[in-house]
Amino acid sequence: MTRWSDKEMKSLGRVIVPVLVATLLNPSASEKIPFPEALLWVKNLVYFHYMAQYRYHTEATIEYMENYLEEFHHH
Repeated sequence: MTRWSDKEMKSLGRVIVPVLVATLLNPSASEKIPFPEALLWVKNLVYFHYMAQYRYHTEATIEYMENYLEEFHHH
């Protein structure tokens, strides 16, 4: 796929977010250390994804998105 439509991106968000959450809910003993970081990664990805769907953006919403993206890359 070379270009995603808005509808396709929203569909991906509806599928991938629950999958990531379900995957990260019950870590095994060996996974407990990296999982908090993974949860923060998913949280920032989700928040960025939802805000990116806004029709209009203000300086505040753009700042939120920049912060979510920065935190996403940090984790």
